[in-house]
Amino acid sequence: MIEERAFSKAQEGLLVLADISGYTAFVTQTEMDHSWEILHELLEVMVHSAQGKMEVSQVEGDAILFISGLEDEEVVKTVEDTFIGFHRRRRDMVAVTTCPCNACQQIGILKLKFVIHRGKFSRQRLGGVEQLHGSDVIVPHRLAKNRVPTKEYLLATDAVLNRLSEERQRRFTPYEETFDLGVVKAGYESLGHLWEQELAGERKEVKPEEALIDSTVIVDVPIDLVSELILRPEVIERYMLATKVEAFAGARGGELGTVFHCHHGYGVNFLRVIASDKGRQLTLGNTGAGGVMFLTMHLASHAENQTSIRRLWWWDQPANAEDAANTRLVVAGVARAGDEAMRTAFR
Repeated sequence: MIEERAFSKAQEGLLVLADISGYTAFVTQTEMDHSWEILHELLEVMVHSAQGKMEVSQVEGDAILFISGLEDEEVVKTVEDTFIGFHRRRRDMVAVTTCPCNACQQIGILKLKFVIHRGKFSRQRLGGVEQLHGSDVIVPHRLAKNRVPTKEYLLATDAVLNRLSEERQRRFTPYEETFDLGVVKAGYESLGHLWEQELAGERKEVKPEEALIDSTVIVDVPIDLVSELILRPEVIERYMLATKVEAFAGARGGELGTVFHCHHGYGVNFLRVIASDKGRQLTLGNTGAGGVMFLTMHLASHAENQTSIRRLWWWDQPANAEDAANTRLVVAGVARAGDEAMRTAFR
């Protein structure tokens, strides 16, 4: 029986190849089981970072080919966010890994690069597997082998660059490659500075002397139980005043790097575990429409079967004094409501 083939009509969109560099050396020099677990986790983080913006077309061992119908500017921003997400997870995996095997000890050698091209393609389904068809699909793969003088970069063809803002275009260095498809003009941007900026702005602890809001609540629950429950989605839902909370596992399945999508009536906030000290101290990054806020929670035994939870908040205050005062007023109100909700959140 001849298998039926299904082709879609040609469409135009962005083809984004995300390629983990160092994969070959990593796999050949390390234990197979652990190396695959590590790579699988990093690939999953990349897919999660791109969710809703770019669609996975193919997973190719050490690379993912995404497609997107969104505007080029928005997809480039998504690529940058995915790069930061990759490095954040790689950093957290290194921090929590205790296994002495070569794979677990060499997580840090893995790097990430991107190639983006705008072109036409059709979808071909054969044997239940979908593949993209068209000469433009070949371009990102050919450009992945290049002479770009940096290991982590975004290489975009002129078909993409010409649709970006002039400000963003200026970040790219002109580049071209010649292969059997002809001369492909492009530009590249080193991405390393994005991770450096992220690290510079991240806080692993909000100290009392710098906290913009400092509150303490006593709950009638033993500290061990509070430690166990404080990062449960149903508990976060209560003290973060959310209607629904979805959890996405942290590094190597642990707490560090866990991301919670906190749904509110006005949108979704993203809560991420930045630092965790065995449930006695936690620092969370809370990203919403207004930017990023950092929250450190200190847990301590109070009286018998009671726990003291101290919450320290910090955020980058607006330059305008009136805006800064209004922001503080709003956050203070949310913090008070959260403190009150905490009294019953663990029951």
